[in-house]
Amino acid sequence: MKHVKLPLLCILLFSSFKSFAQEPKNELTLQLGLSGVARQDLIFSPFVHKNFTPIHIGLQFQRDAKFYHKAQLRFSQAKVKNHPIYTYYDDGQDFKTSPHYLTLVDINYNFGKNVLKEGKSKLIVGFDFHTDIQALNYVYGRFGSFGYHSTIGLGAFLNYNYKINDKHEIGSYVNLPFMYWFSRSPYLVNDDEFIENTYSHNGFKTFFSFIGDGKFVSLNRIQSLDWDIHYTYKISKRFDIGCSYLFEFIHASRDRELYSYRHSLFLNTSVKF
Repeated sequence: MKHVKLPLLCILLFSSFKSFAQEPKNELTLQLGLSGVARQDLIFSPFVHKNFTPIHIGLQFQRDAKFYHKAQLRFSQAKVKNHPIYTYYDDGQDFKTSPHYLTLVDINYNFGKNVLKEGKSKLIVGFDFHTDIQALNYVYGRFGSFGYHSTIGLGAFLNYNYKINDKHEIGSYVNLPFMYWFSRSPYLVNDDEFIENTYSHNGFKTFFSFIGDGKFVSLNRIQSLDWDIHYTYKISKRFDIGCSYLFEFIHASRDRELYSYRHSLFLNTSVKF
């Protein structure tokens, strides 16, 4: 039995060393950054609410083999306002105004293929599956309103990279959904259906009830875009660092117009395996 185990162990070790010596096809990236948000949602207010937020985290996995796969999760929280904080008086007491609180979650999946890999250039195109979830807490003095915005979109993406030399690489990525499952707060903020969806007081059930009330729409109802520019410095065969800029745009025309702009800067750390 010992004579059988020894060759088997040698084969496993050889396979591991051979795999390690090959060019890695998988990459895991952690992104830490800050964002600037500007948002006008006429369901809640005619004003443009904006601010910077230092809380923006991203985690990304990609595999570049016969086909290209990329899964990405981004999370950010923002406190937005349209005027400075001030003190007001109510029933003989002093109160301070509060900003509005936005929780923003993006989940993306790309499936594509290399269509150009010549010299220093590489171009990947394919399908994009994009989920954008937003929980909105608007605070008006002592009272407030909860709102939501969710899109599950299917579209196309393009990812171009240019290798300057063995250490430096730049690139750009853009996605454009063209069909959506769209869920959004009602015109009156809280209607009968909204109250029915929150009746359980269970966040999980409420979330899926809101999404279930959505409908299929296309570019005539909502338009969105993600555009990324990135730079990568290769530390070794397995480790990269870099930075990136991300621009996110959303426009919805009904029931009331919504415009949302977000600019983000990230520091990226990647490990390849």
